[in-house]
Order: sequence, then C-alpha cells, then structure tokens
Amino acid sequence: MANIPVDWTGLEAAFENHSPEVRSYLNTVTGEVVCIIGKDDDDEAARAVRDEPEQHLNIEPIPSREQYRIMERFIATVPFPALAERLSDAIVGKGAFRRFKDCIAQHPDERKRWFAFRDVLVHQYILDWCQANQVDADEPPGWSLELPPAPEPSDEPVELEEEDEQRPETAELKRYLQAWARAHGEEYQYLFGPSAFDRLAEDLSQEFNLFRRR
Repeated sequence: MANIPVDWTGLEAAFENHSPEVRSYLNTVTGEVVCIIGKDDDDEAARAVRDEPEQHLNIEPIPSREQYRIMERFIATVPFPALAERLSDAIVGKGAFRRFKDCIAQHPDERKRWFAFRDVLVHQYILDWCQANQVDADEPPGWSLELPPAPEPSDEPVELEEEDEQRPETAELKRYLQAWARAHGEEYQYLFGPSAFDRLAEDLSQEFNLFRRR
C-alpha cells in the first residue's frame, strides 16, 4: 500500500465518529474514506466495499478506553493542584467524558491547551494505525506531533467555579462526600465517582434546610 493520497480530513472524521449507524473504510488504492450509513447495503459505497473487500480497510473509531487515557495524560500535566484534583474526580464513574468537558470549560486557557493536547494524541493514534496497517501516504498531513507545553505553576490558585457561598454547609458536605468517594471508590468499583456526589450534596442540603425550617 504505497504512495496513497489519503483523505486525511475524512480519515480523522472517521476515527472520531462513534455513531453505530456509520461504518467507515479506507480505500487502500485511492486513499478515499468510504462511509456507509445505516443498513443500506445497496448504495454505491456499500457495493464498492462488498465488491472489492481486499482494498477497503475497516476503520474502527478510537476506543473509549484510549480517549479516557488521553484525559488521564492531560490531567497529569495540569500544574494547578485544585484543578487537577477536580478533573481527576470528574473522570471517575459513569458520565466521565461529559463531566470532564463541563469542568475544563470553566478554564479557557486550559481548555484551549486540552484541545491542542488531544489533537496531537489523536493524530499520533491515526498515524500509528496507518503504520500498523502498512498504509504509506504520499502526502502526510501537516499535523504537529509536539504536545503543547503546560503553563508555569503560580502561587495563585487557578480560579474554580464558585461554590455556594450562601450555603456553606453545602460546600462542606460536598467536600466530605467527595473525600469519602475517593477513599471508598475502589470498594464499590467506582460506581459513583467524587463528582457524582455534587448533586447529592445539593439535594441533601436543600432537604435538610427545609427540615430545619419546619
């Protein structure tokens, strides 16, 4: 498979597409990325794959476990202890990707660095896949494979989302429940991560305040 003019944009999109309705293939002769949507095996793309299976390489999207490892690697580079701890808590348990996204969104500079960091590792994953499958492209993309540098740690703590100042007991309860989750998460197979207790602390605090008023 030498000198293939790979559609790198289409290839990257295929690796990022986790829709169960989409199947993607790389044509190892033309470099085209072929996508088949749904179960329709009679369209032109499906017929091409079916008629010439030897020149269509199946593209499996980047596994969730690999994406999770990318988040872990990024968190290890965050120089702000409070933010690093909060991100670590966010990726424990079900809903890790959404919570990580919500947490990093509160910090524009680190969010920008996260996207650059993730791009590098995703691009490296794709290039490694090409090498493993002996795909030799004649025009490799101009992707940077240098991880963005982490900012210098400062004495000033990174600004985090404001805790509920009107209800300090809620913040205290959150800290307690999160500490409990970190200590006992493995025992419960991380069914509930530290971040999962934020809403619980809100609800318990609200119910307790209502109870006291009665």
